[in-house]
Amino acid sequence: MKTKILLLALSIFMISCKKDNDPIIRPVETITAQSRSSSMEFKYPGVVAPEKEAFLSFRVSGPIDKFNVEVGSFVKKGSVIAQMDQRDYNLQLEAFKNKSIAAKNSYEAAKAVSENARKQFERVDTLYRQKVLPKKTYDEVLAGVKAARASELATYAIYQEATQGVLNSENQLKDTALIAPYDGYIQKKLADVGTVAGAGIPVVSISSLINNKVKINVSEKDLNKFNEMERATFNYDGKELPLKLADVGRAKSTTNLTYPVTLYFVEENNIPSDSQGTVKIYFKSEDNQGYSIPCEALFEKDSLPNVWIYKDGVVNSKEVKVIKPYYDGQVIITGINSGDKIVTKGVHELSQGQKVNLLEPTSETNVGNLL
Repeated sequence: MKTKILLLALSIFMISCKKDNDPIIRPVETITAQSRSSSMEFKYPGVVAPEKEAFLSFRVSGPIDKFNVEVGSFVKKGSVIAQMDQRDYNLQLEAFKNKSIAAKNSYEAAKAVSENARKQFERVDTLYRQKVLPKKTYDEVLAGVKAARASELATYAIYQEATQGVLNSENQLKDTALIAPYDGYIQKKLADVGTVAGAGIPVVSISSLINNKVKINVSEKDLNKFNEMERATFNYDGKELPLKLADVGRAKSTTNLTYPVTLYFVEENNIPSDSQGTVKIYFKSEDNQGYSIPCEALFEKDSLPNVWIYKDGVVNSKEVKVIKPYYDGQVIITGINSGDKIVTKGVHELSQGQKVNLLEPTSETNVGNLL
């Protein structure tokens, strides 16, 4: 009985030793090396923006009496978005109108006196030249006409000031209505009925109907690449829409320390504002040599960069030269051939001549490798 137990234990030990000595065949993922084109493709997250967008504010201060819109409301150019209480501005206008009437009467009276003094001086001047009147009388009449003229000019200035006050009050009364500057949609409401709005303080934001811009943010090192931009597209809902460069901002954002770049759609579209998609930009490349591979495909061997080349079920290392970083976690290398299968994952767990199983690429419909 003891002999049987000993033989069974020995068999189990031998089987386990055999399993431990069996080579581990690891699964690997690969990409096929392909020569790069003369264009370098970069991807950026983009947001659709309207052609025009603005924050609107009253030009005068006061409580808001009526609000004719809600967020998402469509407004026509010239329509009233909000109305301010006009009471104080009506009183101001009435006061300046009364002041203008009084000033006008004073001016017309002073003008009549000045005209009369001028005619009297003409008669005195004629008699003085004929040496009929003494110089003292001449000087007194001359002083009178100058005083009358000065009074006329002073009352005229007061009349002009009152007239300007009427015009200014009429403009302020008109400014109690917040008018839509163009056809569009209300994006935000920053106040409502009863709010005491300050002059120049935003009340609503409005966006135009046409959405023909896409905004992206780029790093400082990518900024100068736009001098060599060949073409660009916006990828949204399975469509690829062509873009053209509009503006490259040179002022860095204070929030994410990137630079804003604006592109225009070449064709009309009905993509809603704030929609997000991927902007692909193709830059002219002076160096079209080399291959782009993921960074994780690289490993060090004898302090030099290498990659694993898969062929006929085994992997072998190949020394490469890293030219420069590319984009999206990729680098450009030389030292491999077009068509080589480069191992992209688990490179630090492989050894020279190791047998491996090649994993098929995950299907786009098999999200998460669940199938």
